Amino acid sequence: MNEMDPKWRAIGIGLGLLVLALTALDFVVLKGDRVAGGSVSLRSDATPVTLTISRPHEAHLVAISTRKRIKGESVGQAISYRLVDPEGEVVVEDSEIVSHKKRFFEFVPAQTGDYQLFARETTLIGSGRGSASVSVTVNDRRILSRLLGF
Repeated sequence: MNEMDPKWRAIGIGLGLLVLALTALDFVVLKGDRVAGGSVSLRSDATPVTLTISRPHEAHLVAISTRKRIKGESVGQAISYRLVDPEGEVVVEDSEIVSHKKRFFEFVPAQTGDYQLFARETTLIGSGRGSASVSVTVNDRRILSRLLGF
């Protein structure tokens, strides 16, 4: 049996600890202040989640968390979302193929008030099921979570 060189073993352990420390830093220290949130159904006829925004002119990070895609589900599964301001104007709208449990988008509200977030899951064979949790933070500096979608 081949034994690993102690130098390479130490480098591997050091890199593993570094990744663990960076992940903890990303989750704990760099996560912003939660200012709004809720749960939204992913059906096409569902009511939106209301996000009460009280800090205008600051960047707000919205995280939409769904379950992970499981084996056998349609590869064409996507999440569509639309954020509407208190005046009824669309602030952000997008559709993404689901590859991670979380998706993020950022917006800067022009005013305080109740913003409506509509979300819908679609597949090649029909519309969505289930729900997603929504979290809105300010002063969020996470990097790994945004890149890796967790």
